[in-house]
Amino acid sequence: MRRDTWHRYAHIPTPIYLLSLIVAMPWIRHSSDPKWILVHLLLLGAITNLIFVWSSHFTFTMLRLPADSDRKPYLIRVIFLNVGVVLIIMGKIQEFKFLMAVGAVLVVISASLHAQSLFRHMSKALPSRFKRIPRFYIVSALFLVLGGTLGGFLSQGLKGETKYQLLFAHYSANIFGWIGITVAGTLITLIPTMLRTQLPELAEKRGYKSFPWLILSTLIMMLGALSDRRMLSAGAVVLYMGAWLYLLSPHFPLLLKRKNPFSILSTFSSNAWLLVSMVSLAIDLTTETSWKIINHHAESLIFMLGIGFALQIGLGALSYLITVVLGGGPENARKNVAVSERFKSFRLISLNAGLAFLIIDPSRSIFLLGGLLIGLSLVVNLLLLGSLRPAKRS
Repeated sequence: MRRDTWHRYAHIPTPIYLLSLIVAMPWIRHSSDPKWILVHLLLLGAITNLIFVWSSHFTFTMLRLPADSDRKPYLIRVIFLNVGVVLIIMGKIQEFKFLMAVGAVLVVISASLHAQSLFRHMSKALPSRFKRIPRFYIVSALFLVLGGTLGGFLSQGLKGETKYQLLFAHYSANIFGWIGITVAGTLITLIPTMLRTQLPELAEKRGYKSFPWLILSTLIMMLGALSDRRMLSAGAVVLYMGAWLYLLSPHFPLLLKRKNPFSILSTFSSNAWLLVSMVSLAIDLTTETSWKIINHHAESLIFMLGIGFALQIGLGALSYLITVVLGGGPENARKNVAVSERFKSFRLISLNAGLAFLIIDPSRSIFLLGGLLIGLSLVVNLLLLGSLRPAKRS
């Protein structure tokens, strides 16, 4: 199977989850837990599938290995992942704890297989310049194992402060560990690649130096929650933010250039939301007196991290990466790039304004307006990505 055909099929789960999210948006506000469907359709469904595709792709690219050798094992772990996601969602709707537990086990197995596959290929690869980058993807997958395990315990209906401590640790592992560390490793080389410019001086060095601090701070966030030490978690959030800024610092001149493409503008916006959410989270951890209140305030943070950070950086990366994998020579690439840049101002403004409405005023009318704007941006993005042309068959 050709590379462009493989990627078109491999990406199918992501738009399905995103379209499901759009359809479910009016109902989310009236559900017993408004954050829950957003988290599991967007982060566990759409974004996790996207990470599985691209962390595998980047690993094989960085290690200069043929991707064909991993396609059957990849399909197995993706089937495990998506069956698990469906069982978790159905179990929540039906209030069937056993179904949710089985779904969590399948997600954990899938993440374990993903980490194992990447590690096996990395250990066999010949030395190369970017051989250390797949370590980000392996460690992040292990955080999904931790987050999925905690999610399995949470699905069994824990009560009291223990529930909210586990919930905070669960979010920390999945968002800052699984998604955050994956994105961190990718941004080291992706930002200059999207701009078709040289890798900035110190980008690799600072990226690799930030890696252990991102791991340590995420683990401390989790430990602070599980040991009921809010100040410990607050300090870890600040440490994570510092490591993130250190990793990004060589790229700041590139991110702030004028007339940047949609991919870079979306990346810049996503990082801004991440930093804003972390400042807000650190303040809550420092000033609030219980994990229940902190998790209640986290509704806005989940919107920021899920839509503002994870979704937006995913859309930005896809607008560039899909044009690359479709190939077809310079002429086809130029046409696809032109398509991926259409309506970029509308796509950015609609999504970010919609997110601001969700955060500023959670009342029904404003929430629905925000959801409508985000939905419109998503639809336009998906239509443009779907209209990109693959290379013509000879």
